[in-house]
Amino acid sequence: MTSNYTISNIFFATMSFTTIIFVVAAAIVGAALAFILMKVFNRHDISDDNREQAWQETKSQLAKLTEANEQAEHDKARLAKDKERAERLLKEATERMNILDEQLKSAMTDGKVDAKDVAQFADTEKLEKEIKKLKEQLEDTEDELDEQERKLKKKTTEFNDLQSEKSKLDAEHKRIIAELENVRTELKAKREELNMKMQTLSFVQSILSARNLTSDNIAKTEENIGLVESFVQGLFLNSLNYFYTEGLLECKGKQGQEAQTLTKEYFSNRFVQWAATKRKSWLDGKTTIAFIGEFSAGKTSIVNRILSQDNQNVPLLPVSTKATTAIPTYISGAPSTTYSFISDDRRKRLEESVFKMVSKEVLDNVSGISSLIKYFVMTYNNPNLNGLSILDTPGFNSNDAEDSERTIEVINECDALFWVFDVNVGTVNKTSIELIKSKLQKPLYVVINKVDTKSNNEVDRVVKLIRDTFAREGIQVQGFIRFSQKAPLAIIMEPIKHVSRDTTRDSLLGDIDSWLDSLDSTMQNFVKAANQEYQSHTKQWNQIISEINRSISTICQNCETARSIPHWEEHFFSSDRYEMSAGEGSQLISLLDNIAGNNMDNLVQLINSATDCSSAMQQAYTHYRDMMDARALVEKCKEEFNRIKKHFK
Repeated sequence: MTSNYTISNIFFATMSFTTIIFVVAAAIVGAALAFILMKVFNRHDISDDNREQAWQETKSQLAKLTEANEQAEHDKARLAKDKERAERLLKEATERMNILDEQLKSAMTDGKVDAKDVAQFADTEKLEKEIKKLKEQLEDTEDELDEQERKLKKKTTEFNDLQSEKSKLDAEHKRIIAELENVRTELKAKREELNMKMQTLSFVQSILSARNLTSDNIAKTEENIGLVESFVQGLFLNSLNYFYTEGLLECKGKQGQEAQTLTKEYFSNRFVQWAATKRKSWLDGKTTIAFIGEFSAGKTSIVNRILSQDNQNVPLLPVSTKATTAIPTYISGAPSTTYSFISDDRRKRLEESVFKMVSKEVLDNVSGISSLIKYFVMTYNNPNLNGLSILDTPGFNSNDAEDSERTIEVINECDALFWVFDVNVGTVNKTSIELIKSKLQKPLYVVINKVDTKSNNEVDRVVKLIRDTFAREGIQVQGFIRFSQKAPLAIIMEPIKHVSRDTTRDSLLGDIDSWLDSLDSTMQNFVKAANQEYQSHTKQWNQIISEINRSISTICQNCETARSIPHWEEHFFSSDRYEMSAGEGSQLISLLDNIAGNNMDNLVQLINSATDCSSAMQQAYTHYRDMMDARALVEKCKEEFNRIKKHFK
C-alpha cells in the first residue's frame, strides 16, 4: 500500500509539473508577443499615451512571466524532491527484493517453504513488476524533465533578453517620467502664474469699476482746497508782499526782505499741511502716527495686531516675505468697517472680498499701480483706533525708489513716527540715520521688534547700540519700545495713546483770519494817521491862503489909495493934469514902497509857503489814498476769504 501511494504521488506531481511548464511557456509567448508589439509601436513613433499603455502591458506580461517562472522553478524543485523520494523508494524496494531473493534461495536450499514465504514470493513478483513499471516511469519522467529543462533554459534566455529590453524600456520610461515631471512642474508654475495673473486682472477690474464714496466728495473738497490755495498764493501773499514792499509791515531793506520771505514760507508750508489734512478726511481731527523703517522689520505685522486685537477673524493688511511695490495704507477708527482707496483724487469703495485679494505680490504685478491707487484707506470699529489714524508705509529699502519718495511725502503729515527695527539686524545703517536727520522732523519713537527671537542679554546689547548711535548722531528719541508678536498689545498702545496731536495742521484758516484782522486794524490806524496828516496840511493850507488873501487885499487897498492920490485938475490958462501936493506925493511914495517892498515880500513868502504846503498836502493826500487803497485791499482779502471760508463750515 505504501508503495502504491508513493507511485501515485510521483505520477500526479509529474503531471502537475508538466501543466505548469505549459503555462509558463504560454506566458513567455505572451510576453514575447507584447514585446514585439512594443517594438512595433516604437518603430511607428506611437504617441505618449500608446507608449505608456504598451509599457504597462509589457510590464504586466513580464510580471506574469516572472511569477510563472518562479512557480516553474518551485515545481521543478518539488519534482526533484519527488524524484529523490521515488529513487529512495526504488532503492528500498530493490534492497527488499534482494532480501527476498536471499530468503528464496535459502528456502530452496533448505527445502522449507511455508505459506508466508509463498505470499511474500507472490508480493515479490508483484513488487518486481511495480519496480519495473516505476523504473520505466522514472526514465520517462527524467526524459521529460530533461526536455522541459532544455525548453525552460531556452525560455529563460528569451526571458533575459526580454528583461534586458524591459530595462531599456524602464530607463526610457524613467526619462519620459522625468520629462513629464518637469513639464508638470513648469505647468504648475505657469498655472500659479496664470492664477496670479487672473487674480491680478480681477483685482484691477474691481479697482476700475469701483464706485465713488458718496459720503466723501473728494472732487468738491479738492475744488474748495484749490480756492484756498489760489487765495493764499495769489491775493493774500501778494497783499503781504505789497505791505512789506511799502514798508507797512516790519521795515524796508534786508530785514523786510527776510520777514517777507519767512512769512511767505510760513503760509506756504502751513497751507501744505492744512491741505493734506483736508484732502484726507480720515485724518481730520485725529492723532496720526506712522510706522516706518526698513523692509521686513515687522511694521505691518504690528499694525495687524492693533487692528485685530489678536482676533483672527479681522481682515488684515497684506504681508509679504519679499520686497515688492507697496502702497501707503491709512487705518482709522470709525463707527463701521470700510475699505476704500484714493484714485484720481476720488475716494472709491473697496469691497471686502476685493480687499482680501490684495497682496503685495498682486500689487507688484500691476504696472503703474500708483496711477490706479494712491492710498488705501481702511476704517475699523476698534477701540484701539478711537481718535487715531495709523499709517503703514512701504520699507525704505524696498526695490522701488518710488516707495521711499511716497513714504517721505506722507509721513511728515503725522504727529509722531514709530521707527521699527528688527532686533536680528542688530544695528542702524547709515542710510537710515541720514534719512532720519534730513527728512523726518517729527517726534520719533524706536520700536525694537521680534525681541522674542533673542535672549534678554542680546536684546539689551542691541538696544544700547541703537540708543548710543542715535545719541551720537544727535537724534532725539521719545522712547525705546521692546515688542514682539508674543508681547502684550498694551506695550505698543500706551506710547501711542500719549502722542500729542499737532493742532497747527488745522489752524491755517484761523491764522489767515488773525492776520487779516491785524492788517485791517493796522491799516485803519494808518488811514487815520494819514487822514490826520492830510487834514493838518489842509488846515495849514487854508491858513496860508487866508494870509495870502489878506496880503493881496492890503496891496489892493494900498494900490487903490495910491491910485486916488493923484487927482485930475482942469486949468483955464493951462492944460488939464493930475496934481498932488507934496504931502500927497510923500504918501504915494510910501504906499508904493509898501506895495513893492513889504507887501510884495510878504505875499511872495506866503505864496512860497502855500506852494510848500500844497506839495506836502498833496503828498499827505497821496499817502492817505494809498492807505485807503491798502485798507481796501485788506477788506477785499477779508471779503474774499470770508466767502471761501463758507465752504469749510
